[in-house]
Amino acid sequence: MTAMPGRFGVLFGGASEKSGTSNFNWEQLTLQGGFGLRKELNDELKLFYGINYRFTRIDEGGFSSGADLSHLHDLIVPFSFIYDSSNSPWSFFAQISGQLATDFSAITSDDFDYSARLGAQYKFSNTFSLNFGAARVRNFGDAMVLPALGCTWQPAKDWSFTLLGPRITLSHQISDQLIIRGGGFPTGGLWNIEDDTGNSVDYGFASYNAGVGIDFKLRRGIWLTAWAGANFANQLRAEKNGDTLFEEDLDKGLFSYLGINLYEW
Repeated sequence: MTAMPGRFGVLFGGASEKSGTSNFNWEQLTLQGGFGLRKELNDELKLFYGINYRFTRIDEGGFSSGADLSHLHDLIVPFSFIYDSSNSPWSFFAQISGQLATDFSAITSDDFDYSARLGAQYKFSNTFSLNFGAARVRNFGDAMVLPALGCTWQPAKDWSFTLLGPRITLSHQISDQLIIRGGGFPTGGLWNIEDDTGNSVDYGFASYNAGVGIDFKLRRGIWLTAWAGANFANQLRAEKNGDTLFEEDLDKGLFSYLGINLYEW
């Protein structure tokens, strides 16, 4: 058994330019395999590893981005270490992920990058923990280092609240087969690809989704998950050699998500 050996899902989103002249649509398919596969190095130190794939398609409608954004790929290999001693309320977490972000038309050194996270957790009780640290992320259309603060809280047996960086989730377990959730999470990425003139350009896309969702147990270890709601803070940007070519801010829009989570195999 593993914590989360597999995840497959597709997110659909859409929004229009603030000028109203063009409609944007995007899909992001996520295939996550093995993140959560665990190796216990000793009683206190554990290694988690796997491989994740993400496909993104952006249709900018009548807006011209200067490149084909219909087939953007991310291949991510994460390695995580967790130190958790039963004799201490403290635990520590470190993760490094190598990443290839490309359209596969041509692969250069600019297509390779990494993300990293370093943090600690203090367990005040069996129902409340506080998390803090820092992370280098690529989820917001750019590579940046951000402070991270979060918590996990279970005020009742069937209620839980989780804040992990930009992800926030409030969950209510209706039964052994049904969980209702509300919250928010980011969508986006950063890719170095050739534009229509053959220049190497960094294209970044960012969106934040807020809505409600359900998790439904199909069978042991296999859950169907579905979300729907609104997106905002939507932006498509392009940068060449450190110079911004454009930053296109979009209005609020709608999103939906459908996926399968595997907790055992």
